[in-house]
Formats: sequence, C-alpha cells, structure tokens
Amino acid sequence: MGWAQYWDVLLDQLQRAFEANRESIPAAAEHIARAVAEDRIVHVFGSGHSQLVALDVVGRAGGFANVNPLFDPLFGRAERVEQFAAALLSAHRFQPGDVLIVISHSGRNPAPVEVALQGRAQGLPVIAVTAVAFSRSLPSRHSSGRRLFELADVVLDTLGIPGDAAVALGPDLSAGPTSTVVGAALLQAVMVEAAARLLAMGVRPPLFRSGNVEGADAHNQALRLRYHGRVFPLI
Repeated sequence: MGWAQYWDVLLDQLQRAFEANRESIPAAAEHIARAVAEDRIVHVFGSGHSQLVALDVVGRAGGFANVNPLFDPLFGRAERVEQFAAALLSAHRFQPGDVLIVISHSGRNPAPVEVALQGRAQGLPVIAVTAVAFSRSLPSRHSSGRRLFELADVVLDTLGIPGDAAVALGPDLSAGPTSTVVGAALLQAVMVEAAARLLAMGVRPPLFRSGNVEGADAHNQALRLRYHGRVFPLI
C-alpha cells in the first residue's frame, strides 16, 4: 500500500509541476543555451539533500560539460550559517555571461540565499529550483530577509509540500520526499530544451557520453580539456 501511495503522489506532482513550469523551463533553457553558445559556464549549487539535484546535472552521460558544481563538502551541516557560502564561493570565479542555478526546497536558509545574492551582485542570471508556496509560508533565516525565489530571474517550482515527505502514514508520521525526484526532472528538462535550442542555432551542445559506450572516453576527455580550469571536478 505504501509504495503505491508514493507512486500516485509522485506522478501527480510531476504532472502538475511540468504544467506549472511550461514557461519557466524554456526561459531557463534560453539562459543555459546562451551561456553554452558564448563559451560560458553554468554554476550549480545545492546544500544538504538539494545537492543531490545539483549533482544530477554534473559530469554525467547526456549532461553539459560546462556545468560547474559549487560543491558543499559539509552536505548542509552549515547551510544555516551566514558567510559559509561566501567562503565556499571563494574557490570559484563567476564571469560575465555565466549562469547560476541554485536549488533549495524551502529557499529560506542562508547558504542558498547567499549564493543567489552573490550571483546577482555579479550580474549572473539566477535560476532557482524551489517549492514556492512552501517558501512563501516561511520567514527567511538570512539577515537580508530574502528567500531564494525572490532572488531568481527564473523559478522552477517543484510544488513541494511543507516538510517534503508526501505520504502520510499516521499522526505526525510521513515518508516519501519528492523534492529530489521532481527537482531533478525539471532541471533535466531544462537541459534537454537547452540542447535542442543550441542545435537550432547551429551549435553542437557539449554533452558527455556514457563511459560504457565505445569511443566515449576520448570524446569526454576532449570536453573536459575544453573547460579545464573553469569547471571543478568533484574528485
């Protein structure tokens, strides 16, 4: 019974989220496509479990080679600490024409807010992946009083519920978070749309191939060399 409940909830949320983001997906994809066409970098940040969504578009088969992970080595343990993100970003450099993607289910904690603020201050378009209604119901934990969706040029709304766990099993007992699945699906839809737009522009998208396909190693290494020094490897 439990798994079927989750299946129903997840399918419904995915359907509604894609309908709700019919305009946001192409808008975000246009920023990505422009950055690729101009040989720029797409930076992506998520803290805690939101980092799972960020890493889903980093260095994988079918993914863009110019995506730079703003990796949180503490995996969310310091996301409520102001200035933590500033220290994290000191290892990276934003350039004009780059794009910034920030993922946070609640959008209220200092780390994602600070990353978005830094991106805006340097003129980067900011794409947010967040649960807007949930975020609106919460006060910001950042001293600016801002939440992530308020700082974004484009918002991908996951339609996630408070607390994320979507299957009620009893009083004060829920399971089945959806933010990772829905957030990753929306972000991958953006990347597919961006690749299609690049092809329409006559630009071959720099997409990795699976390392299990013959000839992929040389192809992938050439892409890594193309962005060497601008995209930080995870390892």
